[in-house]
Amino acid sequence: MKTSYDHKLIRCPKLGDEMTFSYCLHEAGDLPCTRIIPCWQASFDVTALLRGCLAPADLERFAGAKPKDKMTSLIELIENAKRQT
Repeated sequence: MKTSYDHKLIRCPKLGDEMTFSYCLHEAGDLPCTRIIPCWQASFDVTALLRGCLAPADLERFAGAKPKDKMTSLIELIENAKRQT
């Protein structure tokens, strides 16, 4: 999914570095990061955007997803990077 906010940057509290909104939309594979709403809500109506972009079933899965801890997220990122090289 493409949005007009994809290029915007914010400091990610989970990863500790700047990330684009586009990254946040796909951080959990086919679902957005579980923290996307609290992180971006001050910038624009991210809830409305998600309701418009996600299929109802995906929106329901997203709403029920639990956030991963920082260590688990970092390990998964490292493993994914290794597979891509």
